[in-house]
Order: sequence, then structure tokens, then C-alpha cells
Amino acid sequence: MRVTPLVWVSVGLVSVTLSVMMAGDVFVDLVPNRDRQVFEYRRDMAESLTVQYSALAERDQIETVKFAMEMLAKRIPDILSLALIQEGGRVVAQVGDHARVWVQPPGEESTLEFLQVPIFSGDQRWGVLQMAFRQTNVSGLHWFLTDPWVRFLAFVSMSGFVGYFLFMKRTLRQLDPSGIVPTRVKSALDALTQGVVMIDTRDLIVLANDTFCQSVGKPVTSLVGSDLSSLGWRSAAPSATVLVHPWTAAIMDKQPQADRSLLLGLPGGDARKFIVNTVPIMDDASTVRGALVSFHDVTELDRANSQLKEANSELELSRVHILEKNQELETTNTTLQVEMSERIKAQAEREVLHQQLVQASRRAGMADVASSVLHNVGNVLNSINVSTDTLLKTLKKPMVGDVCRIASMFHEHQGHLETFLTQDAKGKQIPSYLGMVAESLSGSHQTIQSEIDSLVKKVDHIKQVIMSQQDIAHAGNIREAASVEDLMEQALLMGMPEPEKYGIRVVREYAQVHTIMTDRHHVLQILVNVITNAKNAMAEYPANSHCLTVRILLPPDRTGSVRLEVTDTGGGITAENLPRLFAQGFTTRKAGHGLGLHSAAISAKNLGGALQARSEGAGRGATFMLDLPLTVMDAAA
Repeated sequence: MRVTPLVWVSVGLVSVTLSVMMAGDVFVDLVPNRDRQVFEYRRDMAESLTVQYSALAERDQIETVKFAMEMLAKRIPDILSLALIQEGGRVVAQVGDHARVWVQPPGEESTLEFLQVPIFSGDQRWGVLQMAFRQTNVSGLHWFLTDPWVRFLAFVSMSGFVGYFLFMKRTLRQLDPSGIVPTRVKSALDALTQGVVMIDTRDLIVLANDTFCQSVGKPVTSLVGSDLSSLGWRSAAPSATVLVHPWTAAIMDKQPQADRSLLLGLPGGDARKFIVNTVPIMDDASTVRGALVSFHDVTELDRANSQLKEANSELELSRVHILEKNQELETTNTTLQVEMSERIKAQAEREVLHQQLVQASRRAGMADVASSVLHNVGNVLNSINVSTDTLLKTLKKPMVGDVCRIASMFHEHQGHLETFLTQDAKGKQIPSYLGMVAESLSGSHQTIQSEIDSLVKKVDHIKQVIMSQQDIAHAGNIREAASVEDLMEQALLMGMPEPEKYGIRVVREYAQVHTIMTDRHHVLQILVNVITNAKNAMAEYPANSHCLTVRILLPPDRTGSVRLEVTDTGGGITAENLPRLFAQGFTTRKAGHGLGLHSAAISAKNLGGALQARSEGAGRGATFMLDLPLTVMDAAA
């Protein structure tokens, strides 16, 4: 909430008044002290009691003194104890536990809680009257609320603020520069539909009519004296900044500024558009004294113009569209008979093309499988090249040549071999060097043996992959007994022979399923295609740890079927791509051609099953499910 200057002035005047009153209390003791009044009252009471009690004590009326003390203690609850003590220290009479309560004031001076008044018999001091009062433990809040001086200051603050506020408001109204404007002129300005503002040379508002106040959403009292440029104006042109406001330019150049477009931002986030005209106000000496600025609100007009332009554009587009439709209708009418005669022919050609497309898709699937097999064989051949290179480097080590040189040295010194080995400098080094050569040859032998074993395994692996490809290359549409687990393992061997090369862990979850009668060629084509896609999806994110899960299960939603699932942890499939996944030509890979999954889906349908996919979205992996009829081999036979 914005605090107006009028409130600040009123608060300041109240503060000055309170400061003067507190200074008067400090310097001239303006406010009586309540503790001092209570002390004086108790002291006067004690002195009057002293006269009475001393007279009674001299006449030996001690019981009367005690009775009077007890009545006084009952009548005044603040009294804790009273004691009449002779000069020698003998207690003549007391009320309450005076010995425990009484605290001797320093210098035998009386305090607010402990009063003592001497008693004289003639010129001699006879004794003393001691009175102990209850201490007033008043909290700060209670004292603040009950102290008369505090309440008086609070009353002065509230009443002074209201009085000063009303007084200053009336005074400022009388001092308002707009008050010098005649009433008729002010009424005429307020009747205008345009906002009118008069400013001085510092851009401070001197006068504003009601229309302008309503446009900016502020009362005239808050506008008068404020800077007109600080209201949040900006240029109406896109990506433009108001460097010099038109009224500032008019005062600086002493020239009118006409038809300037400005936007005023409102608190709610909206903006209003104004056409601003400024005329400088000059005196007889041609000195600029200010400016008269008019604001014409064209927000609604500008909005209406925009809507009208849009309507005209839409109408023109509609007219053009209607003409085009009419032309299309005429063309359609002229060609309709020709199209009807050709439709039957096109339908027959479509059937032929469909059969050709099925065959092409099947061949594309076969090509994908062959490409995968060749890729896997190529990877193994690369490993064989590495092993071969390792063998060649091992065989080329210089140790063999060194052994030959040692043999030559032995031949040269065979007549005195013992002397050569024990006394010659080179001969002494031969035994230790022969040990190093033996150790090196042993390591090289192990390396050669390891690489040869690896070569044998890799060659066997190539033979298995080629045999799998030969199985697929057989003619299709031949139903034969096949183990579901063997089909899955053979597809893994062909689609992903070395999962550790891609950092992929393979998890197998196989249920016990009967042998089925199916076309091994088509099943392997489908599984290799799916596993290859899963490998490619995970290879795109080499920094992540990946897992390929293959399952064999009996789906509860498809009775009489076996399900082969392949789940990867790759990039996943978005919701918008999932329905189009098996469409012909659809692919999300740059190197893909969009025929592999389409061909696989057709093959699954021809086998009496179905190929499906599911994914929780991008980056969440994907699962492909191949459902095949669960036909027991005996029943099939």
C-alpha cells in the first residue's frame, strides 16, 4: 500500500508534538511522579501514627497500640508489617513477621517499601516506627496500559494525527495549483472526452481533468505534483523505446508535438493506446512555462480497426476459396465419368501392387537379417584380424635372434667355454640373460596359445552364424516342429552375437513351453529384426548401462498362444509414433528404410499370430511382443 505525503506530514507533526511534551516533562517536571506521590502519602501517614503511638506508649497503653496497628494493617492491604521499637532495640509492639520482612534502608533513609520515622520524648529520641509495604510488581505491558502519562500520550497521538491530517488536507487543497483555475474552465476541461494535463518545465503535473484521471486509474490528488513521464509510457511501435517524451520535446524545442502514439501500461498487465498532442505554454517573453498535453484514448478504436481488418481479410479469403471451390467443382464434374471408368482398373492394379509390396517387404526383411548377419560376421573378422596381428607381433620379438647370437658365441669359444662363462665380461651375462629369454619365450608361448584358442572360437562362431543364415535362407511356408527356446537363442546369436561389446547385459526369462509347429524362417526373420532394432536403440546411448530382457511366456490375454518378448532400455517410443510403428515406410532412424517392422508384422499375421509394441515414452525403453499359435506337435500331426 502506497503511503501518501499527507500521511507522512501528519505523522511528523504528531512526532514533533510528542517530543515537545516529553522535553517539557524532563526539563520542567510537567508530569507528576506517581511513585513520589505514594511515598509522600505513606510518609505523612507514618508521621501522624508516630505521634499517636508515642503518646499511647508513654501512658503504657501497649495493647491499644497493638490493636490500632492490627486495624491499620487490615484496612491497608499493602502493609506487610509494622513495628514500634524503643531506642534500646526492644520491640514494644508489632504486626506481621516484621523481623523477616523488614530490610534496613541504606543510611537509615526511608524508601517506597520500607519507611521508618523516629519518635522523640522531649529532646531525647525514644524509639522508631518501622513500616514495610508490599512491592508493586507491575509488568511492562500492564504499566504501559495503566500509566496515566502513557495513556495521555496515546490520546494526544491519535487525536493529533486526525487533527493534523484534516488540517493539512484542507491546507493542501487551498494550496493546490489547480485551484487557481476558474471553476467554469475546470468544468469545461472535465467535460472533454480527451484527457488534458498541464505540466511545468520539470514535467510535473499542475492540472489534470477527470478524463485523464479515469484513463490512468489514479485520483487527481495523487497526480498533481507527480512526474508525468513516470507513469509507465512506452512507444506504440513494436521493438521501439521512448527516448524523449513528446511533452519534454515540446518544452525543449518550443515546438508543438502532434499525433504521437504512446502506450500506457496498467497495473493489471493491460495497456491503453493514446494519441498525444503537446503545445508549449510561453509567456510574453517567449519563455516556456510549461506545456498543455492532450491524450486521446484510441484503444477501443484501434482494437475495432484490427478486428475490421481481420474480418476483411477473412472475407477476401472466403471469396477466393469459394471461387476456387467452384472451379474445382466444375473440373470434378468434367472428370468424374473418366475417374469412374478407371476406378475398377485401378482397383485391380492395386491388388497386384499390394502383392508385390508384400513380397518386397519380405525381401527387405530378409535383407535386414542378411545385413545383420554380415555385420556380426564382420565384427568377428575384425577380432580375428586383431588376434592375427597379435600373433605376428609376438613372433617378431627380438628374443629369437638373441638366442642365435648366444649360440654363435658358444660356438666361437667351445674350446674354452668354462673360461669364457666365468672370466669374460660378455660370458658372465649369458646365464642371467638366458633366464630372461626363457621367461619371455614362456610368456610369448602363452600369448600365442591364448590367441590361437580365441581364433578357433571365433571361427566356430562364424560357422554358427552362417549356418543360422542358411536356415533362414530355406524356402518359407514350411511348417515344422520347433523349440521356442532354440528359436530365441538362435535369433540372439544372429542379431546380437557379442552383447558385451555394446555394454549390454542379456537376461533370459524362459517359461516351459511345448514344441510348436511353425515356419522357422519367418519366426527368425521377425525375432532378428526386433533384436537388431533393440541393439541399435541401446547403442545410441553408450554412456548408459543397458539390459536386454528376452522372455518366453503364456500370455493370459491370448489363450492358446505363446509370447516371445524382447525388452530393451534404449530411447523408447513416443506416444504419437507408437500407432504408426508398423506402417510401411515409417522409421525414426536416419539409416532405416521403414520396411523391417512392416515386413515383420505381415509375417506374424501370416503365421496366425501378431506383433505388438509398447513403451512408456521417450527414454523409457520399449517392448516388442510376438504372439504365435500354441499348436502342440502331436495335435498338429
